[in-house]
Amino acid sequence: MIRVTVTIGNWARRYVPHGTQALDLPDSAAAQDVLTPLGIPPEEVGLFAINGTAVLKDAALNDGDTVRVFPVIMGG
Repeated sequence: MIRVTVTIGNWARRYVPHGTQALDLPDSAAAQDVLTPLGIPPEEVGLFAINGTAVLKDAALNDGDTVRVFPVIMGG
């Protein structure tokens, strides 16, 4: 079991009201595995970052990682 911290922007506060959530996941968890426990639909997600680095959705997670989830469309 690993523990990661997930951070979400304002776009997904309906899923994570405080913007940050700690999750316990299996050792084999990938970035996309944070979505189900939070109730975030995968089609709303465009990018994951682990510890500040953009990664693919199947990137492996490690104990203590911080995962940031970004929406499909980001304004600029």
